[in-house]
Amino acid sequence: MEQQQQKPSEYASFWTRSVGWLIDALIVAIIQSAFAPVISFGFIQPWYWWTNQFSNEPDVLAFWFLGTGILLLILIAGAYFVGFWVWRGQTPGKMAMGIKIVPAKGPSVTAEQALLRYLGYIVCSVLLFIPYLWVAIDSRKQGLQDKFANTQVVKVPHD
Repeated sequence: MEQQQQKPSEYASFWTRSVGWLIDALIVAIIQSAFAPVISFGFIQPWYWWTNQFSNEPDVLAFWFLGTGILLLILIAGAYFVGFWVWRGQTPGKMAMGIKIVPAKGPSVTAEQALLRYLGYIVCSVLLFIPYLWVAIDSRKQGLQDKFANTQVVKVPHD
């Protein structure tokens, strides 16, 4: 039986990926701004008494709110990115730019790969987005997040 050879896809450029990421960042920011205050104040406020028991310092509550808020923002963004990557291999930003995430092996991005890729996003963000620049010089246009998950971002072929 003869196997049909697939034509190698063209890797998505740094700038195409960047614009797609900016579109996604805007969508995530809108979602986070809609849900974060409601969840934070509705969920955390009843715990004020509990957090205040650990210290007489008023700063403890501020750190509690800050830490919980950051965790909430990370979880919302994670649900967005991981969900779209597993479901379609594309976020709305990637769809708009005509690019898609594909695994090195297998037909579609697995949940494990998506979680590893999101972990790569977090690492890149903590390092002031500098590791994202690797996409511009890598021969396969892979960023740190792609190396973590063994994925690559390619242009979607037009039929």
